[in-house]
Amino acid sequence: MKNLLLLGASLFCFQTLSATPVCMTGTLASYESLGAGGCTIGANTLASFTTLALTFGTAAIAPGAITITPVGGTTNPELMFTLSQTASTNQTLEAIFDYMISGPAYTETTLTLSGSSETGNGDVTDTQNFCEGGSFGPDGVDGCTGPANGALITDDGVQNMDQKTLASPHLLSVTDDIIVDSGGVGTASGGTFVDQFSATPLTTATPEPATYLLLSLGTAVAVFLRRENATKGEEDCTCVR
Repeated sequence: MKNLLLLGASLFCFQTLSATPVCMTGTLASYESLGAGGCTIGANTLASFTTLALTFGTAAIAPGAITITPVGGTTNPELMFTLSQTASTNQTLEAIFDYMISGPAYTETTLTLSGSSETGNGDVTDTQNFCEGGSFGPDGVDGCTGPANGALITDDGVQNMDQKTLASPHLLSVTDDIIVDSGGVGTASGGTFVDQFSATPLTTATPEPATYLLLSLGTAVAVFLRRENATKGEEDCTCVR
């Protein structure tokens, strides 16, 4: 029984440690801490969140001040980025970061902006650069090795939604550049910026090495139980000679 308990505990610990966590509401800082392993929305893995260098003359919006809310599932994963910072006179605030999403075949990317406000000539924008099948370089723009790349632009009150069709890659590298600009003499306040992807589900599923190992461990447990029961049956049996 002791051996069985140890085997069961090992199986539970391995499953816990090997599984990629489900994406939960957190901050950009907490998503950055997930590293290359990332988290999942349905069959999608979102990983490698990294803050990039700012545009000259802007002030950073701290990663801890941006709330990320995951929405949707395998065919419609979304990330909602929410911030409430206000840029006052002569202030321009910026958050620029990239991440990768992989899994099903992605057919469309959509960028929306809502909940922002401005006075005077203040302005709130979000620009998304994307790379199909490749990754960006250190500055978030160069180094795309995929078959296609492009950009989406939203500007509060001018264009609050932009959308592009994709060539069904299974990997996208994405950069978001959020700018909250007072325009010199006005003010501007952040809002909610949504990255939404449309995807076609995978038609086949190949078990990962971790899955094979879990199946093997499960089989070992079943064999162990059968042997334990057989041994117990022999011990309990009263033989008549």
